[in-house]
Amino acid sequence: MDTVDGQTFDKKTGARKWLKAKTAELSEWADMLLVAPIDAGALGSMLAGLTNTLTLALLRGWVSSKPVILIPGMTVSEWDHPLSTRQLEEIKRFWPWIRTVKPVLWKSNGPEDLTTLPWDGLNDLHHLLETSLHLAPGEASIDRETALIENQTKTPSTSAVTPPSQAASDAKAASALRHLQTHWPNPEVKVRSLPLEIWLIIFENQLADWEIAKAVGIPTNIPVPQEWQSHLLKMSTPASLEYTILRGSFAAITKRIDALPRWKPLSDLACHLIVKFSRTDILTYLTEKHLDLLWTTSRLTNMPYRASAIYGNPKVLTWWRDAPALPNKEYMADAMDGASRAGFTHVLDWWLNSGLPLRYSERALESASAEGQVAVLAWWKQASAKASPYNPVPLKVGKSVLLAAQSGRTASLAWWDASGIPYSHAENVARIASTHGHVHVLDFWHQLKGPKMIFDNQVLVGPTKNGHDHVLQWWKDCGLRVEFKTCDIEEALEDAVSGTDERVRRWWERNGLNLGLGTREWMKPKVL
Repeated sequence: MDTVDGQTFDKKTGARKWLKAKTAELSEWADMLLVAPIDAGALGSMLAGLTNTLTLALLRGWVSSKPVILIPGMTVSEWDHPLSTRQLEEIKRFWPWIRTVKPVLWKSNGPEDLTTLPWDGLNDLHHLLETSLHLAPGEASIDRETALIENQTKTPSTSAVTPPSQAASDAKAASALRHLQTHWPNPEVKVRSLPLEIWLIIFENQLADWEIAKAVGIPTNIPVPQEWQSHLLKMSTPASLEYTILRGSFAAITKRIDALPRWKPLSDLACHLIVKFSRTDILTYLTEKHLDLLWTTSRLTNMPYRASAIYGNPKVLTWWRDAPALPNKEYMADAMDGASRAGFTHVLDWWLNSGLPLRYSERALESASAEGQVAVLAWWKQASAKASPYNPVPLKVGKSVLLAAQSGRTASLAWWDASGIPYSHAENVARIASTHGHVHVLDFWHQLKGPKMIFDNQVLVGPTKNGHDHVLQWWKDCGLRVEFKTCDIEEALEDAVSGTDERVRRWWERNGLNLGLGTREWMKPKVL
């Protein structure tokens, strides 16, 4: 329910002014107010007109033409008290826009413990929601409302009955999603919207991104990231620049930027939000009004790399290319190299069509191979094949197959073998795969090359040092002639990784290694 507008309040009067501003905002924005559960104290405070909390302020300042639904939550003795009957009659008589549903009741279950009694008000609540919001029967899902009420009626841990945070969050999520469904930019355009359940699944289970959910006003149950803990909005203090970028208007953002000290870099979190959400309007404002902030913030001066390799954001790249305040369009090869590693073919498309010189290194294909980004490898092959002779795009193969073997990426190895592109270091694939314990790579490479697979006696040294006895067993069982020298194996055992040396040593003892040989036999090649 927290948002940021262009007004900043001081600490002395901030809390009260924030409460009034938030009440006015939510009263105008929301279609309906659902308070569940509302305890005896809050009910009495409402009837007395108190406004010391946001809930009470909303009930006091609510637009009476819009519905309010209350679900009382009390102990059995509180509900049976004559004052409760009197309060409900007063609501019915003097607060006609407020409807009440059957209460959620608790009873004592020992010292400082309450037990929730069965609640049968779901159908009444469902009916009230349909009639209050003018929904056709079936449009509001009983399943979702069931989940809401189950969360709302969780037994409190103490005798003080307070609305559970999960229930409050779900209620706010439903309200915000209702707003998404009914408040479209052009009311004349009929847009089919997803059910509320689907919205929640998308935001909580699929996106699972707190920043995106917060930015669009969906108060989900996604945990708040650690870096945001100190930036959460508080009534007594102004919103931070970071929170204002996430939730505020452009006017509020520029006001916060104007208040920053000169030459003080923007925080990493602020830069992250600007690029993640393509806030080119903020970037333009910085270049026009606060160029000093832009130049002192390293994460913004290295825009090509961050937009390409980390965020995959062509919109920010276009802004950088076209910004008149940034005449220098130089960039490093790590921008395209990083985009290749991340699999951002749409960013590579942008660079290819940007009109700027292409700068990349062998790391572009090497990192794509190491990450199994076969689509990126295909992109480079196609870009090179279609390039003009006057503006070629050479393929910088480097050690791509070795990095694919090191990372266990058989898909990359298969692509290189079928690509028709000449590559080197094929003779070292088996050694690298053995050293890093990738038996599946050895299986694949053996099936691909058959008896012509090239390797040397170092294929046993690497796995011996690194404790990969399963690789040693693979070489013993593969049917290929594998030679080794006792001196190499003894040296590898001495250098073996702690905790695995004994296991590997026992494997060699079981398979005929004799370390008590003379010097001549010690240097003589043997067959595994």
